[in-house]
Amino acid sequence: MSSSPYRSLGKNTAIFAIGTFGSKAISFFMLPVFTRVLTQADYGKIDIITTSISLLLPLLTLNIVEAVFRFTLDKGSLEEKQAIFTSALTVGTAGFLCLLCFIPVFIHFGVSGQLLVAFLALFLIDIIHGITKVLIRAEQRLRLFAVSDIIHTAVFASTGIVLVAVLKMGVIGYLSSQIIAVTISTAVLFLFGSVGKYIAPSAFKVAQIKVMIKYSLPLVPNALAWWIMSASDRYMLAFFLGFSSTGIYAVAHKFPMLLSVLNGVFYQAWQISSIDQFNSPDRKQFYSNVFRALSTLMFLGTIAFSLALRPFVILMTGEGFQEAWRFVPFLILGTVFHSFSQFFGVGYLAAKKTGGAFRTSGIGAAANIGTNLLLIPLIGIQAASISTAMAFFIMWIARLIETRKYFSISINWVRLSIEISLVIVSLIMVYFGSIGTLIQIVCLIAFITLEGRSIEAVLKK
Repeated sequence: MSSSPYRSLGKNTAIFAIGTFGSKAISFFMLPVFTRVLTQADYGKIDIITTSISLLLPLLTLNIVEAVFRFTLDKGSLEEKQAIFTSALTVGTAGFLCLLCFIPVFIHFGVSGQLLVAFLALFLIDIIHGITKVLIRAEQRLRLFAVSDIIHTAVFASTGIVLVAVLKMGVIGYLSSQIIAVTISTAVLFLFGSVGKYIAPSAFKVAQIKVMIKYSLPLVPNALAWWIMSASDRYMLAFFLGFSSTGIYAVAHKFPMLLSVLNGVFYQAWQISSIDQFNSPDRKQFYSNVFRALSTLMFLGTIAFSLALRPFVILMTGEGFQEAWRFVPFLILGTVFHSFSQFFGVGYLAAKKTGGAFRTSGIGAAANIGTNLLLIPLIGIQAASISTAMAFFIMWIARLIETRKYFSISINWVRLSIEISLVIVSLIMVYFGSIGTLIQIVCLIAFITLEGRSIEAVLKK
């Protein structure tokens, strides 16, 4: 088989990595600053606000960004892309106007004044930024995409230090930093991506909106289910245990980000390559090889990170947040299964059969909610991390089974089961001190012995 699909996937992954790793690294290393300035309750409030925006965006905009990406990949003429982009902005604007209707509700729950203005401003600029960014990615202008990520996080870090750490503006300072960063990143995309040419009121077509919504609408409940698995824990923790517990859990969530960034970089490139190769006669071999590479790297990264997890978390957090290390192992396991779920979920996008995405996500969301309601009152914050891992594992299995109607891949289940066992043992050993560290080293050696040739092959590819 030609190596060009691998070259394309590798090249795109590398470009995304340049922007994403650089930007996320800056964001991550801001954690010691914020956790030493903000209280647990402040961090919890920030997390609830940003989590709420992540819920409302796909709901009120009908997840139109997904349609922009998929349809732009298929379209060639400027007029067709103008119709797509203009239609998406129209839907996004309508979503923002719907949000304004709920202002009395926000005020009733105490979100008013500067906090309300910051919430609305961040929501609006996130709509424009999301649509613009996904257009640039679909156009495969990946260097600009990566640069905008770096600029976004660099601006957020610098303004965050000034507004939060120096001026002590707290929650408002943090949100203001986000607004400034997203606005500048969007301006860079517009300026250097010549995005203005895609805005054409004359290109507005009701028929185009209908086609796009028909594609994206089934992904709305899917996005809701993803939100439940990834973020609803915060609301339940706030309800049962208060904002302080939410703040600690939010900090714990930052550390699996080191692995989720690895997967996120790959996933953005994988969306493009999987769709490009969907009708290829070599699709099964290509998909199988890529999944083997993904699982190998995720497992290797997880076991290696588990060795330094506890001291690293303590080093990177302020005194009030250091117990967050206890909740990281299960969140990391959830990140691994999350990456597998996303891999198989691309099948729905490539086949344009997005309804199945909701069914499998709904199964995972139900497992997440049930586990949280049952265990949070009994074991507290740890229940949220356990439910996240369980939900993503269940969803991965469900997607693996259902997507066989769209594509199939070859998996050595004996080998994969052994590797998953090594990962779980290594993560559990985080709780057992020096003896646990010795067992983790054994797990790492065993994994490298088992997958040495595969790791070498991945690097060569």
